[in-house]
Amino acid sequence: MSILGRIKDLISANINALLDKAEDPEKMANEYLRQLTNELYEARTGVAQAMADETRLEQRRIAAEAEVEQWQIKAERALRAGDEALAKAALARKVQAQKLAEQYRAQEKAQEEQVEALQQALIDLETRIAEVKARKELIIAKKNRAQTQEALQRTAASIGRVSALDKLDQLEEKVDDRLAKAEAMAKLEGDTLEARFRQLEKDTEVDVELAELKRKLGLS
Repeated sequence: MSILGRIKDLISANINALLDKAEDPEKMANEYLRQLTNELYEARTGVAQAMADETRLEQRRIAAEAEVEQWQIKAERALRAGDEALAKAALARKVQAQKLAEQYRAQEKAQEEQVEALQQALIDLETRIAEVKARKELIIAKKNRAQTQEALQRTAASIGRVSALDKLDQLEEKVDDRLAKAEAMAKLEGDTLEARFRQLEKDTEVDVELAELKRKLGLS
């Protein structure tokens, strides 16, 4: 396929539809830009080559036209000198040079049209590249905005699940629980201390009774 055909296919693609349907629009845009950029290099090279060919054809046409004039002058000179045969030979070369000049003129015209087509394709290609780059930047901006929005929504949802009042209630509950445990420990320690004193009093009463009993029995 010629470079003009490839560029035409790339330009004719509905990039908006392709990007809208793509699973990863940014990746699709990058691939499309890569293809466009490759063709842009080829197009510039092609335009330069076509313009060089047009210049060569123009030079050859000019040279052939100059040769036509030269053989015309030689034919006239020969005829004035009375040499009709030489004049006819000069005119034959003139006709040959004239046909060649016409062929070069036709090729030059075709080449000129080719150059114009390539130059227009180059303009279209550069325009499409600018459009795709702008669309890509828009895609990236939308992607970044979506990510930011999602992050905000996650934060909002998290805050909604555990509000400030909920956090205070949880903190108060923890404090109350610690206080209850501390009171229980204090009470437990107090009860143990009182029990020890009661046991001490009980032991003292038993010792008194024992001493009294020994005295009565004369055992003390």
